[in-house]
Amino acid sequence: MVKYWFETFKSLKSFDIVPYQEMVNLYLKNQSLLDGSKFEKLGGKNERPINSDVEKVDHDGFWLGYNPRYYNIDPLGTKVTQAKADVVSMDMTGVGKTWDDFIYLELPSWLFNKYQTAVHSNRDITYFKKFMNDVDKTDLSKESVLKLKDEYDNKYKDIAKYVDYFGDFQDPAWRLDLDVGQYVSIKQNGLIYPIMFNSTNYAFTRGTHRALFLAHTDSDVPFVMQYPKRRKRWQIKLSENFDEKSVIMDVDLNKKSLKFYRDNIELK
Repeated sequence: MVKYWFETFKSLKSFDIVPYQEMVNLYLKNQSLLDGSKFEKLGGKNERPINSDVEKVDHDGFWLGYNPRYYNIDPLGTKVTQAKADVVSMDMTGVGKTWDDFIYLELPSWLFNKYQTAVHSNRDITYFKKFMNDVDKTDLSKESVLKLKDEYDNKYKDIAKYVDYFGDFQDPAWRLDLDVGQYVSIKQNGLIYPIMFNSTNYAFTRGTHRALFLAHTDSDVPFVMQYPKRRKRWQIKLSENFDEKSVIMDVDLNKKSLKFYRDNIELK
């Protein structure tokens, strides 16, 4: 089961093959729900999918030219916690030519809880995992969570840097590129968008934060991939966020099973 914020994606089952426009509509529905809420609208102006086959994309522009709209759902009132529909920030190239549908997969929480060791710009999430365990013991109020964060900042004082679309950042290494508010939001309310990848066989270069936080709540982690036409069994490579190694996910539609391998050894 996946812990979702809205009802929108709850009807999907793992291994469902969903036509392109139907899946896009689900993402845009949640974008509309956020738009009609109290959340601050930020980011760029784009609120729809972009396909570089039929329109020009300026890859030197904001967010590689996709210029996505997003909403601030920060529950702590300390920074911007982005909620962004995946379909408005990636290239839908090839749709209608090399692929037509998406496949919806629910990956088990144990894969991330047991084996994930990194997110996009932080290669050691050991202390943040410990922090989440301690957050779970609080009442999740703004005061208690921020007090705990300050305690960790005072205890683990090493500073590190990273760069993203918004600039250069310097933060305590234990929470570098990790948004405390995003974890609290997922813990309290659930996930807004499944993690989408514009590939048939490569994933987990993005969505690393959502996977980490959601799995920690004992929820399975939903992936949306391009479906390779007529395939019944294939492999998807998950990027090197597992002790700096990739994981191979074996997808079997006939058996409706997922198996995971690292260094040719099955993970369980």
